[in-house]
Amino acid sequence: MNGNPAFRALTEFRTAVTAVLAGSAFTAAGGAMYALHHDGFPGLAIGLPLLATGLVMLGSGTVKR
Repeated sequence: MNGNPAFRALTEFRTAVTAVLAGSAFTAAGGAMYALHHDGFPGLAIGLPLLATGLVMLGSGTVKR
């Protein structure tokens, strides 16, 4: 698996940043929809775990990135 250049480019740092960005977008959209009395709960239910997971991955202190 590590011989493929596509897999080597996918580091933990890049995965964490992608999760934070996607989580932020889903949370913002879901929060806005929820505040405007629309069905925004699915956006919040997807966005908050993604955001939290990405932040934990970034804050884990992993040396090799």
